[in-house]
Amino acid sequence: MMKEQFLQQVYAYIHEQQMIGPGDTVFAGVSGGADSMCLLEVLFAYQKEVDFNLRVIHVEHGIRGADSVADAQYVQAYCLKKGIPCEVVTVDALSYSKNCGCSVEEAARELRYRAFEQAAEESGEDHARIAVAHHMEDQAETVLWQWIRGSDIKGMGGMRPVRGRIIRPLLASTRGQIEEYLKETHVSWREDATNSDDAYTRNRLRREVLPVLTDLNEQAVAHLCESAARLQEAEHYLEQQTELAYDTHVVQTETVSWRVKDSLLEETPFLQRRVLHLVLQKACKQAKDLTAKHVRLLQELFFLQTGRELNLPYEVFAWRTYHGIELFKKAASQEESLTGVGEQELFHMEVLDRFDLSEISKKKYTKWFDYDKIKYSVQIRRRQSGDFLVVDDAGHSQKLKKYLVNEKIPAPRREELLLLADGSHVMWVVGYRISSYYKVDGHTKRVLKVQYDGGNEDG
Repeated sequence: MMKEQFLQQVYAYIHEQQMIGPGDTVFAGVSGGADSMCLLEVLFAYQKEVDFNLRVIHVEHGIRGADSVADAQYVQAYCLKKGIPCEVVTVDALSYSKNCGCSVEEAARELRYRAFEQAAEESGEDHARIAVAHHMEDQAETVLWQWIRGSDIKGMGGMRPVRGRIIRPLLASTRGQIEEYLKETHVSWREDATNSDDAYTRNRLRREVLPVLTDLNEQAVAHLCESAARLQEAEHYLEQQTELAYDTHVVQTETVSWRVKDSLLEETPFLQRRVLHLVLQKACKQAKDLTAKHVRLLQELFFLQTGRELNLPYEVFAWRTYHGIELFKKAASQEESLTGVGEQELFHMEVLDRFDLSEISKKKYTKWFDYDKIKYSVQIRRRQSGDFLVVDDAGHSQKLKKYLVNEKIPAPRREELLLLADGSHVMWVVGYRISSYYKVDGHTKRVLKVQYDGGNEDG
């Protein structure tokens, strides 16, 4: 392939995937190898087509000693000749892999992307992009790896052309095209000895598996990439359907609680699992370490008796309720749960000397109290031993524990409820009822109006 044909092919792919626009700043990850040197050359040339800023980040992983340092020097010298800003970031992948219990390959990748993201973040650019040099063979290896580890559709779809700030301009190009382009443009590159080390998973796939598949079908790499593209389209559609089902069957009751209604069981088991994974991801605030086993256990909870509980990663637990299942993020302590997430700041209080009884709020998270009946001071806290509230106009009191049991609030949830309390007298179980003792009536002279911004007024 002539170099101009190759450039036009890559330019068309960049435009098709909307990777780079005028005024963007693109941070190119350049190792000095053939793929990344091709990426650098293509992006440098593409500046004639689109006016954007190009900068280079080289990550020296501390793995290959003098060779690694030489790679960094080569990239720096090349960028200096081209007039491209270049930053070298040094990391210790070996130590990191030992500390995090992952492979050196995984550690290097994580540190590399961390360096890219940090550079983009520190630039302050609204339209910063991170360009990496993955090509079709890399995509094929990724797809194979995801297949053999039992991945879901999203994983089997391989790498996306655009993911957040990450762009992959060479993803529709082959390794052969890349090397041919470099030879035609007389650009040299550095060989990384670890690319031939079969201790690295990707290398074994590249050196042992892909050649066999190519012998069976010379279009194996292209076909794997085409399958990945179709799976990405399928995943995009499924994400839309999952969001629709989530909105239909899931209610976020408060900032850290999710109620999944029994109606979810009307969906197919496949869609049920996707919705439950999404709920779990929201509750845990991340997807890492969330497996199919956790989703399956959550799905099975629907068929257990009310009150059954399930411990999940990241201090999240779930339990069977009368109308579905509920997930809740545990607070490490009462102090943390109140101040760590700023819940006290979500309460707004004001004393009203003038008011109209017809204006008494009927909203779930805005309540009025007879201010002059407050004996001590108003506290925002969790429940304590001895707590009680008045449950009727006749003045009959009830222990808070009994009230919560009668309301069928699961035991773990009871520990996390917010209370407005006057000593041991609970004025308001937030999200539920107030004590009848503090109700506003015709004898009330002053009103304490309390609004909690952490809930859904219409819930």
